[in-house]
Amino acid sequence: MDEGRFPPGTLLAQRYRVVSLLGRGGMGEVYRANDLLLGQTVALKFLPAQLTSDEGTLVRFRNEVRIARQVSHPNVCRVYDIGQAEGSTYLSMEYVDGEDLASLLRRIGMLPRDKALEIARQLCAGLAAAHDKGVIHRDLKPGNIMLDGQGRLRITDFGLSGIAGEVKDIRSGTPGYMAPEQRAGNEVTARSDIYALGVVRSEEHTSELQSLRHL
Repeated sequence: MDEGRFPPGTLLAQRYRVVSLLGRGGMGEVYRANDLLLGQTVALKFLPAQLTSDEGTLVRFRNEVRIARQVSHPNVCRVYDIGQAEGSTYLSMEYVDGEDLASLLRRIGMLPRDKALEIARQLCAGLAAAHDKGVIHRDLKPGNIMLDGQGRLRITDFGLSGIAGEVKDIRSGTPGYMAPEQRAGNEVTARSDIYALGVVRSEEHTSELQSLRHL
């Protein structure tokens, strides 16, 4: 079994005891860990080893913490802090015991109507809280939407987020969920997130758009 860079039991920063590897992607690895200082479970997101010294990536990582901490809402994943361990940069955030919406849709297919409506309600609430603070997510998609065992939703991964009016790299994001004006490089606003929300809602009901999104 792949345990990642830090096997279970590893003590990081004299504070976090690794429990397991939760996932791995282009922007690094995420671990479940016990915070020994506060006595709670957290998620630790580490940059890939080869990007630890890349200043542009570090700026984006710090930006994720700075912006995500501006939004406090039950439907937005809380980000706590940023730090260094074993020569790698990490951020600590709320651990959500559940699965992302992309995995759920692959597992059960189309959601029941009442479940889809409840997810949509929570998603809109979390997104509205971000927009009220001037925060644009810019990468809203099923893989960045977590659901815990009680059905409570969290919007995660603010790595591409920005403050309205300050976004420079307009085309950053996942192409299949980007609004037409964003893909054209013209602008990115709260409406761009709302467009992505519409695509997510469509995917909750049918998988037919999977092929159309890449045309």
